[in-house]
Amino acid sequence: MKIRFLKDFEAQTTSGTKLVPAETVLDLAEEKAARLIAAGVAVAVEDVGYNPAAVPFIDERGRLVVPFDCHPRYRYWAGGQGIKETLQELFSERAAIMQHDGGLSRDQAEHEAAKIVNRYI
Repeated sequence: MKIRFLKDFEAQTTSGTKLVPAETVLDLAEEKAARLIAAGVAVAVEDVGYNPAAVPFIDERGRLVVPFDCHPRYRYWAGGQGIKETLQELFSERAAIMQHDGGLSRDQAEHEAAKIVNRYI
């Protein structure tokens, strides 16, 4: 069962105490998860499906949009990669498209892609 920790938690393991930071998502045995939920330490996390067509993008107002049903690696709120890494991927993708499809030089394409991504930052 997947749970998300609401606060920092010190877990006792066979190798000693381990700190589990707040907002960490773990998949635990149902019994252990239920005890943590009952103690108010964690909440259950619904397993959201994955839609291959749902990908992060920067909208017309310069805002980063990460769809809730995107690939789990983009779900920063559930332990996926951070926003910085997602923006780097968007930059690289934009630059490659502008270079290949748009006929821009690599420097021009990277410059234009940086303008798009930097609006978010």
